[in-house]
Amino acid sequence: MTRGRLYLAMLTGWVAFTLTLTSIPNPEFGLSFPGADKIAHFGFYGVAGFLFVLWRREVGMGAAVAVVWAAIFAALLGAVDEFHQQWIPGRSMDLLDWVADFAGGTAGGFCSLVTATMIPALLTPKDPPSSRTATD
Repeated sequence: MTRGRLYLAMLTGWVAFTLTLTSIPNPEFGLSFPGADKIAHFGFYGVAGFLFVLWRREVGMGAAVAVVWAAIFAALLGAVDEFHQQWIPGRSMDLLDWVADFAGGTAGGFCSLVTATMIPALLTPKDPPSSRTATD
């Protein structure tokens, strides 16, 4: 499996996991302080943005463009997720949750850039050193 496919598989799995969690009716989680759900939205979509940028950069997209697309992806996915939650008992559609989704996806994309700079092995080198052959 190529690294691009691996990142896409990881992203797909993370999105499926996230959407599964947001489809659970009447959720009761341990954290119950004001804004805890916004932090969760930010974190889950941050991971999605991180993986999205790794995937797009691995298949040749530039860094800045990959972050813009990660933000768009997070905004669209968050909108779909918030919209579908209005039919889940104990859930609701919330504009601030969507803002946290968008912000998290964007921040995760930026974090991916920084992390890939610090850990270059996350991305396949685009110009591998060529081996010199003797032409004598």
